[in-house]
Formats: sequence, C-alpha cells, structure tokens
Amino acid sequence: MAKKPVGTTTFKPIPPRKQTVSLSAADSAAPTPFVPDPTPTPDPPTAPTGPAGGGGEAPPTVDPDAYAKSQVAEAKRVRTKNAIVAMQDLMRSYGLESLMGVITGYVQDDYDDDAINALIRQTPEYKVRFPAMAALSAKNRVLSEAEYIAFETEAAQMERAYGLPAGMLGKSTVTDLISNEVSVRELEERVGLAANGAYNATAAVKKQFKDYYGIDSGGLTAYFLDPQKALPLLNKQVTSAQIGAEAALQGLGVNAGLAENLTEAGITRDSAQAGFSTVAGLGGLSVGAGETVSQEDLIKGTLLESDPAKQKMARVAKSKTGAFEKGGQFLQTKEGTVGIGSAATR
Repeated sequence: MAKKPVGTTTFKPIPPRKQTVSLSAADSAAPTPFVPDPTPTPDPPTAPTGPAGGGGEAPPTVDPDAYAKSQVAEAKRVRTKNAIVAMQDLMRSYGLESLMGVITGYVQDDYDDDAINALIRQTPEYKVRFPAMAALSAKNRVLSEAEYIAFETEAAQMERAYGLPAGMLGKSTVTDLISNEVSVRELEERVGLAANGAYNATAAVKKQFKDYYGIDSGGLTAYFLDPQKALPLLNKQVTSAQIGAEAALQGLGVNAGLAENLTEAGITRDSAQAGFSTVAGLGGLSVGAGETVSQEDLIKGTLLESDPAKQKMARVAKSKTGAFEKGGQFLQTKEGTVGIGSAATR
C-alpha cells in the first residue's frame, strides 16, 4: 500500500447550495421605454465652453436682452431692404427713379407707405411727371398714378391707330384732357372726329366747316381735341357741316343755323342728300312771277315737314297753275309735298 506523502492534505469538494430567488411583481414587469419630449424648448445660445478643469476663466454667457435686440435689428434690416426694392420698382414704372435717394431715407426712418406716398407727391419731380394731378386735386377728384399712365398709353395707341400726326396726343394735350376729366372713351370719340374731320372728310365738308365755324382743315384736329368744346357740340357741328356740303352739291344754300336745325331734328347726311335732291326738283316754286317760296321754306317743308312751309308751298304751287301749259301739272311727292312736274312755261 502506497504511503501518503507527508504534508499533503486531501480536500473533498463541497457541493453547491441551491438558492431560491423570489421575484416580486414590480421586478417582473417589463421596463418602460424612454420617450423623448416631442417639443423640446431650446435654450438660448451660450458661448462655447473651454476645457474642463485647469483653473481657467469661466466661459462668457449670452445676454438674452442683447440677443433679442439683435433679432429685432435683423428683422428690421430685412423689411427695409424689401421696402426699398419695392419702391424702386414703383418709381421705375413712374419714371421717377431720381427720387430713390430721398425715398430710401424715408424707409430707413420708418415712415409707413401712406406717409412716403404723400411726401413723394409733394416733390417737384412728381409734379412735373404728373402735372394734371394738381388740377384734379383742386376739384377734389382722385386719379391714381396707374390710371394716369394707362390714359397716356391709350392716347399714344390711338394716335397711331387713327394716323394722327406724331405728338398730337403728347404730354401737353394729355395733361389738358386729364385735367378736364376727359375719359378714355370720350377721348376715342374725339380722336375719331378729328381723324374723320381733318383727314378723311371731303374738301366740301372741310370748306363748310370753315364757313360755319371758322376752322380750317389744319386746325380741325386740335379743335376736336379741345376739352373745352363739349363732345355733343362737336358731333352736331360735324353733322351740320356734312349737311351743308350735301346742300351745296345740289346747288342749294344752307346756313349754319338751318344746318344745325336739321341736325337737331335727326337729319343725317344720307337723309339730307335725298331730301335736297327733292328740293332741287321743286326749284320752280322759288322763281317766276307772283308769290314764290324761298329755298329755306322748301327745305323746311320737305325735310322738316314744317306745316307753315308746306302750306306756303301748296299755295304758291296753286297760284302758278295758270302759268303752265296743259302738258304741265303739279305733282305730289311721296313725302307729301307739292311739286312741279315737267312743264313748259308760256
């Protein structure tokens, strides 16, 4: 039997003890997940910090008041820039870019839009650019700069469309028209009259206009564009001159008063032409022995259907019956007036 070495000890392993672990209800519950705040509130910016420790100086902090002021200043800078750009566009459309230096100062001094516009309208540059504004203001009339410019544009287009001389509807004329509150629609009527009267009218009509109203063809355009001349009056004068010209072509004489009476009665150039043709055929009643009828009575009786004139025409026609041979006779026209048929006088 082998001997145990001296000084050695044999140890038997001790079996591990069984441990019982009891979990409470709280321990057995699943952990609650972390949910971040959906709307975190940012802290105001702070100055960067230096390395920790070392005994250095404490990092500076940002003054909240100074930060707020800087934000306000930045917002004002942006507003000022935008306002200046907008005013540049507006002044360019007005043709008043020269005012931008003054306007920039107004914007920087925090003047609002109404104040700036009021100050602009007081400048000499504005008054030269929009001279009719003063006249309108004196009459308590209001016209925007955009409407003023639109009128200028329409006038220039009409000048070209109707073939008027260049500059006829220039600044001076436009100023006069706007000052007298002539609308674009009325301007177009006037331009049409000017073009027809001065350039498209016959020589006979132009002559009649001069005889009636003392205006030769060279002054007709300016005459029709004169806002002191009411548009209804101009229309009447044009029609009267046309009627007078038609009478002259038939060998008849019609003065301005009678021509205007015919115009006021609704006689047009075409109806006057037909009426004067009839009157010319009744010339026998205005000549010869005994009572006669004047051309004016013939015109009034024929075109105006004046009862006194028609009665006089009938009386004269009856009195002249014996002066004609049997082959001649008096005829009644379709207008109802009495005339002379083909007849040979004794």
